[in-house]
Parts: sequence; structure tokens; C-alpha cells
Amino acid sequence: MRYTVVISIAGAIGFGGVLWAQVPVPASGCYHSAFTPNYPAGGAYGHDDFESLAQKKIAIEMFYAGWPTNRTVDFPKTQCDVIVQKGAVPHITWEPWVNGFPYPLDGIITGTYDAYVVAYAIAAKIWAKPLFIRLGHEMNGDWYPWGGKNNGGGTLNGFGDPTKADGPERFVAAYRRVHRLFDSVGVKNVSWIWCPNNGSAPNESWNQPENFYPGDDVVDWIGLDGYNWGRSQTWSGWVSFYDTFKDIYNKFKSSPKPLMIAEFASTELGGDKGQWIRDAYLYNKLLFPRIKAITWFNINKETDWRINSTGGAMSGYQAAVSDSYYLSEIITTAVKEQPQNTPVTFQVDPAYPNPFNGGVTIRYRAPQGTAMHVQIINMLGDEISSATVVGNGSAAQFHWDGTNALGRTVASGLYLVIVRTSMFMHTQKLLYLK
Repeated sequence: MRYTVVISIAGAIGFGGVLWAQVPVPASGCYHSAFTPNYPAGGAYGHDDFESLAQKKIAIEMFYAGWPTNRTVDFPKTQCDVIVQKGAVPHITWEPWVNGFPYPLDGIITGTYDAYVVAYAIAAKIWAKPLFIRLGHEMNGDWYPWGGKNNGGGTLNGFGDPTKADGPERFVAAYRRVHRLFDSVGVKNVSWIWCPNNGSAPNESWNQPENFYPGDDVVDWIGLDGYNWGRSQTWSGWVSFYDTFKDIYNKFKSSPKPLMIAEFASTELGGDKGQWIRDAYLYNKLLFPRIKAITWFNINKETDWRINSTGGAMSGYQAAVSDSYYLSEIITTAVKEQPQNTPVTFQVDPAYPNPFNGGVTIRYRAPQGTAMHVQIINMLGDEISSATVVGNGSAAQFHWDGTNALGRTVASGLYLVIVRTSMFMHTQKLLYLK
């Protein structure tokens, strides 16, 4: 028999008063998250202001914390406390601004920072509430000292395995050492995020993000970073949300780890930011179902990334996150009790034929009595047709004949079929050719 509970939690308290060890992954939906920023340290201005503008609470708040040169323990307890008091979970982007010889990460690998890391780990353990730590993000870029380019790059004979590039190897060794030090003092409340950038710099084979992956045993979530820089830089152009993330999402969508967009935003320069935001949250929902948290980078920095850079941007954001798919609180789910002979997993087969002309069939299997909502939408997000089917524990199928709810034949083009239950969502593209 399998058992499940569905529980909403505030702060860190779970069912029966038990403290949740890590942030749970939502079975359906996606956590609404933001870098506000929450400054001054420990203050509430950024958090409250963002939620007021967004007209929605955030479930996770991201902020940055660097490793100090004097290696004095600086676990941000005050800031984490404020975030929890506001009803969110802290996400610390922990930046190892470290020194080592001859490469920065050698300082971690050789143990120079062990005492600092252990003391930080003890402070996190004593704090005891769930939090994220994103260690050494965007390591496949050349702009941080922990990046592969700055730690040996593509050389093969300076560290570890002579068949692997030294830069990625050093990063993996450093990441794993930090994680082992946390394990050594029994930290259980941290969810570890490993997070590459959507583009590598330099864009060479040795510097691709998968080469930096430190292992399933030390990663809880995979984060993805990416931005629409528009015309804000001499080297950039307007890029849709889908094109920003499609390649790196496809690299990791089959991972057993949940995915998050750990930071993203759009400039105003070069297009309609409000529409870009609407599209981002719609297509994240429809095309990137493995994304379980999405974090807006809300600051006027290299360009104005804020959701209120214009009225159009703000109204676009408010409309986008008003969708109940975007969760404003942490939720945990398990599996309801099922008879042993009942399938406990869902299966949806590829549509056939696809492309199609006249009709398309999709076969599925669902547990006995499970209601499944089937929706056909166009690429603008408009519903074309919908139905509810009930699983009977055996293989079954549904069929779409290329007509809308009024029985009229739709135009040729790309459509999406979305199969959704309370605990499952599956999306496929359909190409209709008349």
C-alpha cells in the first residue's frame, strides 16, 4: 500500500509539528519566487514592495551572499528570519569569492576554507528551517572566479583525470568538498541547487554545463539562469523566453532532479516587455513542466530588470502570475493510498499520427477513477477544445479531430495538448496540416 498526505505549510512546520528537512517539490504547479532584493540586510522593504507590485506573495526569496576574505562565519540568520516571517523560504546564492594558488578554487579543494564552511554549516543546522543554497552559480561563464575558464579551462594535465578538462573538474571537486563538510556535521535542512547559465562563455565543448555536474548525490535541484538582454548591450538582441531556455532545459529535462529557473528577467529595450513576461509564464507552464520554481530578478542593474520598469511590464507580470499554477506558498504532497493492483503512475504515449490531417489519437493509462482534464490550445494560449476523461487502470485513448468547441475545423498550425490531473501534467505539441 502507498500512503499520501497533502499539506500546506507556513514557515517550516509540517504535519504534526514535524520540521520539514528540505523544501518539498510540488507535484503540480510551480513556486512563485523572486530576488526582490531584500535590502538592507534583514530589512523587509524589497520583499513587501515586490509582493505589492506583483499582487501576489512569493514562496521563495533569493538573495546573494559572498564568502568573506577573512573567512569569518557570516550565515545570514537575520535575513533568513525576516524571509520566513514573511511566509517564504530563503534561497541563498552562495558566491565563493575565494583565493587559491594557482587557481581560485584550489583554496577550497586544499582545505583552506574548511573551518569557515564547517562553521557556516553548523549555523545553518542550528537555524534548523528549510532553505536553499545555490553554490557557485553560472560556473560555465567566465565572469566569476569559480568559473571553469578561471580554474584551468580546457587543459587536461593539471588536475585529476587527464581525459577531462581541468576547469570543470576543479569546480566539481570544490562543490563536492563543500557538500561533504555539510554532511560531516549532519545538516539536513538545506536543499542544494546546482545552477549553470543558459549560455557558456567561452562556448567550447569542455565548457558545456553538463561537464560541471557534481553528481546526483550532492544535488537536490538543478537551476537554470538566463536573461533577455534585448538591445541593452552591444552584443545582444531580443530573445523570447522560450528561446532563452529551450536548449538548456532540454539538456536536463530527463534528470531525476527537479528543475528551477533560479534567476531570469527581461529588459525593456528592443521589444514589448509586458508581452514577453506574459509569454514567459505561459510557456513555462505549458512547455517546461519540469520547472518547479521560477525566480524573477527584480533590480535596476545592467538594465532595468524590474517588473515595474513600465506600467505595461507591471500589468504583464500581474496577469502572468495570477495563474494559480504559480504557487505562493510551499506545499508538500505524497501519494494517496492505492490498492496494490492499481497503477500508481501515469503514462501518456506520443500522439499519432503527428503531424496529422483529419484526426490525432493519444493513448494513456491512469489509475482507476482518476479524473484527467484534456485541453487543446493554440500557441497564443487560447483554448480550442477540452474534455474530462476518467482513468480505469487500463490503457485507453482520446481523439481530436481538428475542430474547436463549436465543431468548426481549425486552421493549420501548431497546437498543444495538455493532460492534467491534480498531481500530474503532460504536454505535447501537435502539428495540424490540412
